[in-house]
Amino acid sequence: MVILGWGGWFILKKFVPEMNLGWYPYLPATFLVLGLLLTTVLEKVDKTNQRKLVNIYMLLKMSKLAVVLAFILAYYVLVKVNMKLFLLVFAVYYLLYLLLEFYAFYITEKKIKQSK
Repeated sequence: MVILGWGGWFILKKFVPEMNLGWYPYLPATFLVLGLLLTTVLEKVDKTNQRKLVNIYMLLKMSKLAVVLAFILAYYVLVKVNMKLFLLVFAVYYLLYLLLEFYAFYITEKKIKQSK
């Protein structure tokens, strides 16, 4: 995520400087921290109780959504510049993050099934 984020920042800065956002470096960092927290919590959860695992996973997803909405609200309240552009870039990062997260969990589940 960091590589994608900083690569995107370089591309925007180099080729489309009018689309460069001041808060841009915080976007990949936010998603990196969210991903690390999600995986850390899921590693420490008791995996024998499937119902509890699903509940914790859904709680983490809702928490992540709350953090994302708080980040967007903070940008709107504090900066108020290029809001449409910010939302577009943020949405692209969120989709990339979801794809990478899905892929990581898919590989993990595949390994668990192979080990059984």
